[in-house]
Amino acid sequence: MTQPTTSAALLLALLHYERANLLTQFESIPETLRAVSAGNGESESGWSAAQIIEHCARVEGNVARMIAKGPEMPRTATDLELQAAVLTERTIGWVRERTTKVEAPERVRPTGTLDADAAITQLQASRAALLEAFATTDNAVLDGVAFPHPFLGPLTLRSWVELTAHHDARHAAQMAELKSSRE
Repeated sequence: MTQPTTSAALLLALLHYERANLLTQFESIPETLRAVSAGNGESESGWSAAQIIEHCARVEGNVARMIAKGPEMPRTATDLELQAAVLTERTIGWVRERTTKVEAPERVRPTGTLDADAAITQLQASRAALLEAFATTDNAVLDGVAFPHPFLGPLTLRSWVELTAHHDARHAAQMAELKSSRE
């Protein structure tokens, strides 16, 4: 089980590590198969490698936008509510483990219109936006503003940033499953 990240430096290292792993898994799939879905392409289990990358970019782009809105949001959560809005070992495990299948909300489902190169470009842009938002947002906002997650409940903005790393790990595993299903 992975522990929640407690420092900005560790969080940035985790983001880098899990993104590198996701990209390694993506690159292990032959170029000619990266845009070929594993099934009907409608559910996560049927997404192509390019669709998985597009989904990760959409999630990360949404997190970057939430952080950008953070300073404008009222900080009305109590200390107890903010403590409950931090990732735990249990919630991290739930995100990283692929035994529980999850249907992505419509707003973050891949459109299926991007080829592999366009999906990677979108992923690079979303990471740049996330890192910029994280670096320029005050810690009081990162730790004092929470937004709801559709399955995990409210999460602080810092927890949302960490979640993107664990989300990358989940989809790196999905990419490995996709590759092994084609061998």
